[in-house]
Amino acid sequence: MSSIPFFCTANISLELIKEFVVESQRPENTRNNWSLIQDPSQDEFDEETIGPLDPFESGFLTSTIDDLKSYLKNLPEEHQETIAVSTFVVLDERTTRDKTVSIHHWTRETPDDVDESLDFDDWPVIESWKEWRVPFSTAALVASRLENDVYDRIKKEGGFSGKSGEHVDAEGVLRLPSLKMKDFDFLDDEGWPLGDD
Repeated sequence: MSSIPFFCTANISLELIKEFVVESQRPENTRNNWSLIQDPSQDEFDEETIGPLDPFESGFLTSTIDDLKSYLKNLPEEHQETIAVSTFVVLDERTTRDKTVSIHHWTRETPDDVDESLDFDDWPVIESWKEWRVPFSTAALVASRLENDVYDRIKKEGGFSGKSGEHVDAEGVLRLPSLKMKDFDFLDDEGWPLGDD
């Protein structure tokens, strides 16, 4: 499974990054599959971000979402096998205020009114980027499901279309109904999740 990259487009403290990594793994059936990308010149990527992290200044402070999409699209092929290029997460200025992140996912979906008498290979496909704002506590669950499942299925079963009334609150944050949370017994002395090895 590819690691899901995350970027900081604002000055995000190491404590807040740690909180994101830890809290995002609280729902059952989630794991640390985050890869913090600190700078556009980075040529080595973690399969999972674990701490402690050395202080750094993000090389993406002035980056737009389109810049991040382009960065991932242009990653050398050998990295595209380990880093997801169709799903990524952004910790931005809003993250510092409300502990939410934006998840971006490239989708291929069929229109709702597709003529099902057509051969499946002839069905039209709409390709686009979608965005969801989620709290730390559901980021890993949402991102990994988007990265690993067919978007059409998620849209129908999971309420991820982002439309009002589908678990999206007045602030535009996707809030999933009650999730089973796991007990954390795998934090190191500094409060970071232990690696999977």
